[in-house]
Amino acid sequence: MKTNSRGVARRWLALAALAAGISLVAAGCSSSASAGSGSGTTKLTVAETTAPSTLDPQGSSLFGDRFAWQLAYQCLYTTTPAGKVVPELATSYTLSQDRLTYTFKLRSGVKFHNGDSLTSADVVATFQRLAGSKLGIQGELFPTLKNATASSPSTVDFHLTSPDAGFIDNMANPLVWGCAIMDKSTAKLPATALNMNGTGPWKQTMYRPNSQLAFSQYSGYWGTKTASKALDIVYMPSSQSQVNSLQSGKVDLIFPGEPGAKSLATTKGVTVKQVGSDSTIFLQINNLSKPFDNQKVRQALALAFDRQKLADQAYHGAARPSVYVPPEISWAVPIAQLPYSQPDVAKAKALLAEAGYPNGFTTSLMYINAYDPGTNDLVAAMQTQLAAIGITVTLQPLQATAWNDKLLNANYTLSWNAQSYYSNPFQYIQPAPGRQGPVPASLQKLLDAALNAGSQTEYEAALQAVENEEATLVYPTVTLLASNSFVAYNTQLTGVAASSSGSREFLAQVAHK
Repeated sequence: MKTNSRGVARRWLALAALAAGISLVAAGCSSSASAGSGSGTTKLTVAETTAPSTLDPQGSSLFGDRFAWQLAYQCLYTTTPAGKVVPELATSYTLSQDRLTYTFKLRSGVKFHNGDSLTSADVVATFQRLAGSKLGIQGELFPTLKNATASSPSTVDFHLTSPDAGFIDNMANPLVWGCAIMDKSTAKLPATALNMNGTGPWKQTMYRPNSQLAFSQYSGYWGTKTASKALDIVYMPSSQSQVNSLQSGKVDLIFPGEPGAKSLATTKGVTVKQVGSDSTIFLQINNLSKPFDNQKVRQALALAFDRQKLADQAYHGAARPSVYVPPEISWAVPIAQLPYSQPDVAKAKALLAEAGYPNGFTTSLMYINAYDPGTNDLVAAMQTQLAAIGITVTLQPLQATAWNDKLLNANYTLSWNAQSYYSNPFQYIQPAPGRQGPVPASLQKLLDAALNAGSQTEYEAALQAVENEEATLVYPTVTLLASNSFVAYNTQLTGVAASSSGSREFLAQVAHK
């Protein structure tokens, strides 16, 4: 998650809200669909770790909340697992010559779960509501959006104050964050936090906060119907409880961590798949602090890291090497093609000598202690690799509040950091103001060119140029790894095709044989 800044700096703040949960049950909701007869069941049961803090698709910036929202809501466009932006509630869009107006043509025959037909008025109301949100979601995802207007019942114009080539990527988030289209008649109702009224293939039937969220197949869905008649999401904070429930047949599918996936690997009747994710782990560098104000020192630092060894030692198969744009994105620049991204101890030592540090130096690296099962092992492995080129690192394990304060005030030299999936790849490479020195002019020029790109192809090429420049400058970060995720399920299921974004959209096509 990111709120006008890169990485995990504010993610931990929002996590605290989950402990409180929601104490009300949606009124008037029926129970979940019952099991059917025949060779299998018409109901699919899935366990998730964290219950949503709200069912309002504009009511939170928590990454995990989006897994619930996207089961009911949709956007004008979406992004496929291969990273291709494709139509969803809109059939097409055009961009004006000055690149300041996006015009979307809405799909006909789309109905909300309450039976209302989708019109441009719903889209306009959705984005008026988003603009008024105190969470700042529009400012983060659509920083140049002026307003949305309805030019006809089936046509919507989005007016920008300046070009933003990443606009369509954020409008096509498969996790529906910031782009979920809401019914104008329900968008401002208090019940929005407990009841979802979207256009997706699943219709909410019941919600027990912190416990269960149930859906039925929506008969009025405009697209392909769900493969199962009903979907139950049960919330189990304990990973071991999830594993036990899958083994005993109480649930059909879970998303385990590496330990759980490992324990299930030999379980009869259970299939475990590893899925590359687009969440990255990186080293934040404060180039306002000496000696990291010296580019050669930063380049030496980058050359010290053997990403594959870091992945193996810290995550044991649950991570893989990455640079700025995650490798699951089809057009991402391969690691071998980016400067200073392959380990070279001899060259690193030579650069340190040229920079005036022939005997190396001592520095510190801060991180959130035990953030996840691999963090402490990762920073220890980084410490060892940096020692090999003469950089002695003192590790600083901190509580989240202290770490966050130091990061946002640039009161550090080196820092571990992590970030979740972004539908707009610009956000993986965008420098965060205040965490390090000013953006170098050469890089700012390339960032501006990317935002002004006239097509998706030009945009991707421009982002590749930004990647290359950031790797050369070793600014503002060194991205090291992309984490892997896992899905484990009853072998009798069909249609299990989890994606690198973490999207649960594939559940619509999962069923028992």
